[in-house]
Amino acid sequence: MSESTKTQCPYCGVGCGLEVSAVAAGKSNDGNSWKVRGDRTHPSSHGMVCVKGATIAESINKDRLLYPMWRSSLEDAFTRISWDEALNRLVDRIQTVVQTQGADALCMYGSGQFVTEDYYLAQKLFKGCLGTNNFDANSRLCMSSAVAAYVQSFGADGPPCCYDDLELTDCAFLIGTNTAECHPIVFNRLRKHHKAFPTVKLIVVDPRTTPTAEVADLHLAIQPGTDIDLLNGIAHLLLQWGVLDRHFIEQHTTGFADYAGLVQTYSPDVVAHRCQISQADVELAARYWSEANSVLSMWSMGINQSSEGTAKARTLINLHLLTGQIGKPGAGPFSLTGQPNAMGGREAGGLSHLLPGYRSVANPQHRAEVEQAWQLPPGQISAQPGRTVSEMITGLETDAVGLLWVAATNPVVSLPDLERTKAALRRSPFTVYQEAYHPTETTAYAHLLLPATQWSEKPAR
Repeated sequence: MSESTKTQCPYCGVGCGLEVSAVAAGKSNDGNSWKVRGDRTHPSSHGMVCVKGATIAESINKDRLLYPMWRSSLEDAFTRISWDEALNRLVDRIQTVVQTQGADALCMYGSGQFVTEDYYLAQKLFKGCLGTNNFDANSRLCMSSAVAAYVQSFGADGPPCCYDDLELTDCAFLIGTNTAECHPIVFNRLRKHHKAFPTVKLIVVDPRTTPTAEVADLHLAIQPGTDIDLLNGIAHLLLQWGVLDRHFIEQHTTGFADYAGLVQTYSPDVVAHRCQISQADVELAARYWSEANSVLSMWSMGINQSSEGTAKARTLINLHLLTGQIGKPGAGPFSLTGQPNAMGGREAGGLSHLLPGYRSVANPQHRAEVEQAWQLPPGQISAQPGRTVSEMITGLETDAVGLLWVAATNPVVSLPDLERTKAALRRSPFTVYQEAYHPTETTAYAHLLLPATQWSEKPAR
């Protein structure tokens, strides 16, 4: 049997472990020379693998961008150039922009597809060496509500849970997530635990009857947009029943009196009417929460991508704070990430207002700590938060951005207001697109293409 290499799936935030081995010559019927299976020793996936991870090898040699490409105008065709010429063109443009417009005319838009080291080096280049905080990533789109809620509630953007909590919880509260289809390995772990212990309750809040909702002990098919009503209605009942952790509230929270006053207006009859569910179901959800020793809530894009995403996530967190369901095994508010390294990127400073290690560019002590670590002179890191990706687009519209560097993401597909985005990208005087594949939708708006390594091609350290 051939030797296998342990690695990790690059597709989503679960980070499943994989074992990859070569297929013997003549044994592959589909032209694929690699066999992929789940790593049974891996802590997040326990040997399980979904269809994306199982077929990952098929993406290695398909539609790859193999060489740097250049064109001076979007109307021209790309021509192949050497790496030396590509890097010289990039450096020359950076220097020209710095001299004529200043460093804040440089922007980079990165991705949760970056590994942590990539994120860190990008921060060091832009925020440390070039002196601009204009690095943002597509975490801004998918996770910003969760980020803001964590920061506002806890002071830091870090989920206070881990995957081991899946097998330790008494009550799983899923809201705004079709986990069975979007995070199947997480769901499989939770479902095994749910089936093994009849006392474990699964509550699913979703207007639709999804595969996740079909196996729930309680499916709350609320009207879209009424999440806050439901969550505050549960809090109303918990307070009415005296189910709260007074010691935790006194020691670790502020604003309880205001919160208690607010939720008094969310009586079960009012909530049931607004959510268009039965009053009995509202009360049963609160009962399940109240009777559990540990409650683990999970949410994803159904919360994060709504117009009140941050408020909804904070309202859910408030339930945990009210009952002390946090900081212990099997409990806490757990945002599920879609991209493989959106969380790692933020830990490395990968948004325009952040620095590595959950630090903020607006905090002088934080800037000084990073400057010292990077051996930079005091004041090298700007105190001004950089442009978010939407502000990069408006900067292109006003000619305030002289260079846009896009890496490992496809903004012509994923950004909001696409027609405006495309028009802004057409105005860009110099767009660098760093990507493993060609062509993509964003290729049509780039001047310089830089080929990137894929998952399997990262050098071993």
